[in-house]
Amino acid sequence: MSSPHLTILIVDDTPTNAKQLEAVARKLGHATILAGNGEEAIAKFQSGKPDLVFMDIMMPVMDGITAVQHIRALPSEKWTPIVFFSALDQMQDIVRGLEVGGDDYIVKPASLQILRAKINSYARVLSLQQEVQANATELRNWRLDAEEQSRLGAHVMARLTDAAGLRDPMIRHFNMPAETFSGDLLCAARAPGEVLNVLLADATGHGLAAALSAMPMTQAFYSMTAKGFPLPSIAEELNRKLKAILPSDRFVAATLAAIDVRNQTVEVWNGGNPNAMFINACGEIAMQWASAHPPLGILPDKLFSGMTETVVFHEAGDLVLCSDGLTEAEDPDGAWLGIQGVRNCLASSGDSDQRFANLLGGVEAHLAGYPGRDDISAMLVSVPIDRRLRPRFDAPSHALHGHISEWRLDLSFGAQELRYIDVVPAVLGFVTQVQALKPHQGSLFLIFSELFNNAMDHGLLGLDSATKSWIGGFELYLHQRSERLEGLRRGRIDIAFLLHQEETRAFLDISMTDTGPGFDFERGLNNTAALGIENQMAYGRGIALVKNLCEQVVYSGNGNKVWVRYLVSDQIIEDDGVNGNASARAGPVGETGAVLF
Repeated sequence: MSSPHLTILIVDDTPTNAKQLEAVARKLGHATILAGNGEEAIAKFQSGKPDLVFMDIMMPVMDGITAVQHIRALPSEKWTPIVFFSALDQMQDIVRGLEVGGDDYIVKPASLQILRAKINSYARVLSLQQEVQANATELRNWRLDAEEQSRLGAHVMARLTDAAGLRDPMIRHFNMPAETFSGDLLCAARAPGEVLNVLLADATGHGLAAALSAMPMTQAFYSMTAKGFPLPSIAEELNRKLKAILPSDRFVAATLAAIDVRNQTVEVWNGGNPNAMFINACGEIAMQWASAHPPLGILPDKLFSGMTETVVFHEAGDLVLCSDGLTEAEDPDGAWLGIQGVRNCLASSGDSDQRFANLLGGVEAHLAGYPGRDDISAMLVSVPIDRRLRPRFDAPSHALHGHISEWRLDLSFGAQELRYIDVVPAVLGFVTQVQALKPHQGSLFLIFSELFNNAMDHGLLGLDSATKSWIGGFELYLHQRSERLEGLRRGRIDIAFLLHQEETRAFLDISMTDTGPGFDFERGLNNTAALGIENQMAYGRGIALVKNLCEQVVYSGNGNKVWVRYLVSDQIIEDDGVNGNASARAGPVGETGAVLF
């Protein structure tokens, strides 16, 4: 480490002494400033900002002791060593000089070797001081940058994670970060068919780095849920996104769940998180979903599986998801809460609010006021049994202004496309862009998904819904569906939409035809009690639901053709001939120029 070039203030009323010091300093490569008394020294100290001062004591106008007292009283951002260089050699003189602010004391006359050694010694000390000051400035700048990044990160994370879905009355949750930011991410949103999708993710590590790893998941989760994509497709897209942007040593453990109260099903994908649990009203674990997949962001698309586990529930309860920070929470002695500790907290037979309070209180008591070593998060979803058959229908009585221009769309899907396209969200994502249909997204999702699933499952795949009523039948049904869809090589489903106006009412007609042998549609069509609470079957309510939502439902053939009419508006207000509605035409219904996928 090379010594810096210093600026040295030499204060002495004897020119010989001043010149001697100046000669030594200049020979060592340093600059000098000369002053003849204390008053002049103060002025030149302020203007010249020297790095080192040699101060005589006995001088006219103002002595050195007084001058040093004034200099030390001046504001300064750095330490400037002051060396008394005086003929006074008594102990009290030396002590007095050091007490008023001097850092060293040399008695005149002094050898040139001593002067050179003193100057070199202070040059090394001042060099270290400059390095320390530079490091301190750099650290201060880093701290300011970190505070700004923290502020911005906290704002963005709050906006991304403070979704309305987490305020759903079915959900209770907590997230305790180990640092300023949490690497645990909690999301919830309703799909168009009133299915509640939830996500609990745990990124590698904790703090800002972990939070940044989990952040890209939010947009994909919310957008795909809003469009009605199934849970396996959401898991595949989240994995694809994280695999593309995260470094190889980063990944995100995650649990995805879809709670369908209307159909009494809970569907779960667990990759790397602790067991998801369904706790019944008695506080017993009625079902568990262990991690069946690696975390997101590890496997490439070809090796990744979005396969989920689905069960039918026949009693009310709570679905509980958590990160490993919960099970590994340590008390002051280092003992983990563990999965058994979590179960003990959840074993209460009280309602969901009490059970959640017990879990949160149990974790806080276990931590005993100490922060967790990892982010700790949990989500409890109360699953009622008495709401399962009553989705919230969109009111069809929206008034429309202006004449409705006829809007048509024909689609045809072959076997190859049906194997890899998520038809329901893909089609409805386009259809509901029509301004008049946007308020009806939820009802149209229920109608279209039921019609399409009947055409696919019963028409082309030959599945029997009665399988769902068996013990373990729902899982068997889904397994058969997956296998038969994978092996589908022939067949087609044709879909047509027609939005039109009849006098002062607007309707959307939907027709669907499959090339399969059909199915027994009359049982569902005539089952007017299917939507009642007394119906405990795990199937058979879909057609009755469609009939309840639509003005007309007409099946033909053996059930492989269906036409429904949905009321879009029962009041169209004319705007003096001004057409305020856009018209889209993808080929008239039945024309050979249909859009093909």
